[in-house]
Amino acid sequence: MSALSATAKHEYYVQIGNSLPPPVLDQPEYRQRRLTTAVETFEALRPGDAYEAHLAVRIVLSGARAVEGLRLAGVHREDFAKMTRCCAQAASMMREERAAKRTLEREQKVRLAAEAVANTAKAAPAAASAAPPQAEPQAPPPPVQAAAAAPPVPAPAVVPPPVQAAAAASPPPAPVPPAVAPRRPAASLAAPPPAAAGSAPPPSPEAIAKAEAFVLEEGVAAAQIRHDRGVTPRNKAYFRHVTLPTDPALIDALVRGTTDLLTLLDEVGGEDLEAAA
Repeated sequence: MSALSATAKHEYYVQIGNSLPPPVLDQPEYRQRRLTTAVETFEALRPGDAYEAHLAVRIVLSGARAVEGLRLAGVHREDFAKMTRCCAQAASMMREERAAKRTLEREQKVRLAAEAVANTAKAAPAAASAAPPQAEPQAPPPPVQAAAAAPPVPAPAVVPPPVQAAAAASPPPAPVPPAVAPRRPAASLAAPPPAAAGSAPPPSPEAIAKAEAFVLEEGVAAAQIRHDRGVTPRNKAYFRHVTLPTDPALIDALVRGTTDLLTLLDEVGGEDLEAAA
């Protein structure tokens, strides 16, 4: 569900209209047609909040400027220096468009994952408070009929005399001792062995709570920290506008946490920061 208000949406439409390059024939009809196309592109990106809408505006304007740069490169094809500058500007705008699109996709994944976890948490108490269904009464079993008495006992078989004599002459078989399972030592019946030496304990509940709060506030940065297995100089430089955590317990919870919200960061993933820079 989109949390973007009508006022904010109108403001983003104005930003797009004021920043679009003018058409070749600068007439009201062509300007309106270009603005309508840009607004439909903005809506196709489906921003869910104000920050996602800001990224969508960057995508639309960067794409429009890239197309304008390619058009000017064709206009100045006789001037190699101008054509080269126009092509370079168009390529730069295309890179900016791709980077903004990747960021928007990650923001949308984090938002949708957080909404799914919140909806699951709200639905669990409601399901627990619901009354259990009443059991249907069962019919009593039918009475046992008198005819179903004990079955007739067959008559014992008569053994011929030679067989009886042979059976009497043969000694009785030696009793077979029952199989005895080997006894386990007392130590093996105790609790399972402790964890191997050197394995780190799981993150504390307090650190998990702080990590989930950071995910809801800065989802993309949290996904990159989990991808890089910690706060590194690269992601510090990449997210220089974000206050990254410094608490080792919080960082460890972001990297090794196994709650629903933290494991969803694996689906969001990270990226090669050198290629994205």
